[in-house]
Amino acid sequence: MFRLEEIGYLILILVIPVFYLLFLNYQKQKETIWKKLGNPKTLLNSRFLPTDKFNLKFILFLVVTFLSILTLTNPQYGKKKEKIKTQNVDVFIALDVSQSMLCTDIKPDRLSRAQIWIKQFLDRFHSERIGFISFAGSAYLHSPLTTDIPTIHLMTSMAGPKNIGTQGTAIADAINLAAKSFADEEGFHKVVLLISDGEDHEGAALESAKHAAEKGISIFTIPIGTEQGGAIPNINYGADNFKMDEKGELIITKPNRSLLKEIAETTQAELLEIQDGDASFEILKKKFALLSKKDVTYHSFSSYESYFQYILIIAFGLLIFETMIIRKKND
Repeated sequence: MFRLEEIGYLILILVIPVFYLLFLNYQKQKETIWKKLGNPKTLLNSRFLPTDKFNLKFILFLVVTFLSILTLTNPQYGKKKEKIKTQNVDVFIALDVSQSMLCTDIKPDRLSRAQIWIKQFLDRFHSERIGFISFAGSAYLHSPLTTDIPTIHLMTSMAGPKNIGTQGTAIADAINLAAKSFADEEGFHKVVLLISDGEDHEGAALESAKHAAEKGISIFTIPIGTEQGGAIPNINYGADNFKMDEKGELIITKPNRSLLKEIAETTQAELLEIQDGDASFEILKKKFALLSKKDVTYHSFSSYESYFQYILIIAFGLLIFETMIIRKKND
């Protein structure tokens, strides 16, 4: 497959017709002057360079100019046509950072436990491309897909309710943002790890999961919290203050496992229990392996070789030849 790496330089070819028009104008003016000086044929024969050689030098000049411009574009050719089978899994970590994630029904609290799980995941799946999204009342993309795992770890460890403006738990927004953020490439299987207590304040999470499934996205859900639940710390009034409802009663937050399980099943994935430890990672490894077997095969010219140096050698040779055209000696 042939291509010009810097095709923009081709605009310089416009100088060639300009040179040609200047050459014609020069010829016309020369003949006019000769007619005034005497017999044009006699003067023509007395020139230092015969007409045919003069024209040849100009043609060589134009050819050298064209080749020089072509050299600037860096012509390349695909060395081989490769048949590629991809076995990659792209993963977006979607972490719930709403205030309910500060509940201490699991120690040290839901959010800290989720961050520990994420670190363990990153240590085991560092070969995948991973992106990071946090969400509460709305979703935010902190990192697109990358292999820079230390950066992902740093971002997830710093995420929290204080770093996000709108409170709530908009699971649908997180799923939609992840779906938009996946690279539009063939052969990369798409996975979302949704880590949340499942309190979907905005609704529409299942509808978003269905749309994600249509795009080939698998959503593995990881619920955080115990069945007994716990109080929600009020970050605006200190650690010993908790959220109350309109009646002044303590608000108890419990993970919505049924919703998270339904989201996972809708996308042909699974709900993973965070307390299962290594067992959850083994499930992910097996699932990723199954996804990778769905190889997408396509053709790609992945390797190019530059040939500008050969054109440059030809241009240089023609330039030397042009300078070797000897001028005619006067008798």
